[in-house]
Parts: sequence; C-alpha cells; structure tokens
Amino acid sequence: MRQPLAVACSLPLDYNLAGNMVKVLHTADTHIGARQYGLAERRADFSKALFQVIELAIAEEARAVIHSGDLFDSRNPTTEDLRDALEALLRLRDEGILFLAVVGNHEQKRGVQWLDLFASLGLAVHLGGEPTYIDNIPIYGLDYTGRREVEPPQLQGGVLVAHQMLDRIDPVRGELKLDNLLRCGAEIALLGDYHEHRSWWENDVLVTYPGSTERWRVSERGRRGCNIVDLASKKIEQRELVTRRFVYIEEDEHPLKGLEARDLEGAIVCVYLSSDEHTPRQVEEQAVGLGALAVQVLDRRATSALEAEGIEVELWVDTDLDEFLSRELAQLQLTPLALEIDAIIRDERIPDSNVDSEVTKALEGKVQEGCRKKS
Repeated sequence: MRQPLAVACSLPLDYNLAGNMVKVLHTADTHIGARQYGLAERRADFSKALFQVIELAIAEEARAVIHSGDLFDSRNPTTEDLRDALEALLRLRDEGILFLAVVGNHEQKRGVQWLDLFASLGLAVHLGGEPTYIDNIPIYGLDYTGRREVEPPQLQGGVLVAHQMLDRIDPVRGELKLDNLLRCGAEIALLGDYHEHRSWWENDVLVTYPGSTERWRVSERGRRGCNIVDLASKKIEQRELVTRRFVYIEEDEHPLKGLEARDLEGAIVCVYLSSDEHTPRQVEEQAVGLGALAVQVLDRRATSALEAEGIEVELWVDTDLDEFLSRELAQLQLTPLALEIDAIIRDERIPDSNVDSEVTKALEGKVQEGCRKKS
C-alpha cells in the first residue's frame, strides 16, 4: 500500500518540480444518490460512475483524487448513498490515495458538512484557506458560496479547487468572474458545477471543469469523464467513463421510426416531439416496448395548456425562457435583493431542498451588510 503524500503544514512555495510528475485525478459533480426518473437503476448508475473514477485513480497511480463539489445529490443522502461513498473512500485509503474535496451546492448543509465527517474518520481532507500540500505544491479550497458574485481568496500560487460557475461558461449566471479568478494568484483552477468538460489556459493559468460523471439531465450530451492532471507541468488529459447510454430522437425525425431504428435496450431515451401525429403516450409505450429503461418526451408542439384556456401564447423552440423572464422582471424595478431571491428560486442548479437555505443566506447577507453600514 502506498502512503499518502499530502500534509497540511507550512512548506516553501518553490514548487516548480521540473521533470517530476505530480499526478492527480480531478473529478466533480458525481451526484451520488441522484434517483433520476425515480429509478433505483439510475441511483446505482451514479455510484458506479464514482467507483470507475476510484479504480481509474488507482490504475493511473494518482497521488490524490481531487473532487470539486457535489459528491452527493442531496444534503440528506440515504444510507445507501453514504455506504457507496464510504466504500469509495475506503478503497482510496487502502491504496494510499488521498481524497481532497470542497463542498458543492447540492450537498451543502448548515454547520458540519458530510465532508467534515469523512475528514474526522481519516478518509478525506476538506480543502480550505489553509493549504494542503502534495509534495510541496499548495492546494486551497473554496466551498460553494451562493449564487452571488464570488471573490476568491488571494493565494501565493498553487491550486484552487472550487465549486462555482464561471462567467466565461455562463455570462448571465456565472457568479465567479474569470478576471477575479486570474487575479487571485492560483496557477491551476480545478472547478466544479458545470457538467460538461472544459479545459483551457488563460494567462498561463490552467482552468478546467471535468464535467459530471453521469448525465444529470438529458441536455448533457457530451461524453462523461474526469481529468488526469500533472500539477507540476500543468499537463491535463481527459479520461472517458463508461456510463448508461442516452438515445436522442431529434425534432426532424419521425418519432416511432426513429425509435425502431435504434438499439434502445437499457437506454434512457429522449424524444423531441414536434407534430401532433403521435401523442407522448404512444411514443413512451413504443420506446418501453423496445427495451428503454426510461423515456422523456420533450413536447415541442405549438399547443399549450395556456392556449387551451383561451390565453394567447406564442412560443418558439429557440426561446430562452430565463432571458425572457429576466427582461420582464427588469420592467418591474424590483430591489436587488428581490431579484437575487428570484434568481435563486429559478436556478435549476439549486436543488429544491436547498432553496430555503439559499434564500436565508441571501437575507442574512443583506442584514449583515446593513449592520456594517450602520457601524
């Protein structure tokens, strides 16, 4: 068994190890416990993807697995979910591989975090403002801080691990500004929250999202995977994971013929229905009959429930509903706090179970701001 190679203590920061590899596996958004479509099979799929990541880290002889948040899909994981997470962490411990992580928005609790529990058991390191070192490379962490502009900590080089959306990825809702990230001093940014793989260099800073390890929604069409990163050279390689197949029947296809032409056994099927020729129920029955595990019919037909009630509505396939609502709300001249609360409620990245705490956090922040102004 290899011994862990990281310590949380003060070491010199001359960590340019020319010729020496400091290999880690970077993952995020594993969402253990996501019972997609209410299916036990999908809950198991998310755990299987995590187990693949662990075995890949062992095969690659990684020094550590660095997880950028949303280990769990919920702040209240089931006993099954905790069992699977512990099995993965124990496997890493037995191989002498560290698990370094930050807390994401899905699993975040008020007070002690699940990650703190794992740390107390010697199975994980909860990254924060004090660096943890692999060899002599400092690694810092920033837990999810809310859907408002984030100011990253000032670092003396090294690696920043965070669970936030960059404005480079989502210009409207990205709460972490790329300019602020580049000014914080980190030389590598290992990020989570965005579910597709992205990696690029900006002013010699390596910025990367590994993507989620399973498809959390049907719109996530890219291959699932994780990253192998050499912290010394900033070399990065993507590794693909084997996950359940998603089959897509596009709007310009005949839905039933499209289903018949594909292998649907055990797959998740997404059908974009654009005509009244077939009902969603007919499509679902056809797909299930051909072996699909689950079917999602996205109805693109012009008729809506509102029109049936006599309300005139004009919908276009390419309409951005969030953008439309934002424009309409701007006309109401709401306060910044009201707009922030609205954004929290409509943000699909925030699970329903976390909406109350997010709104509370926003209100508490406003109260604290008022107190500071009075003092």
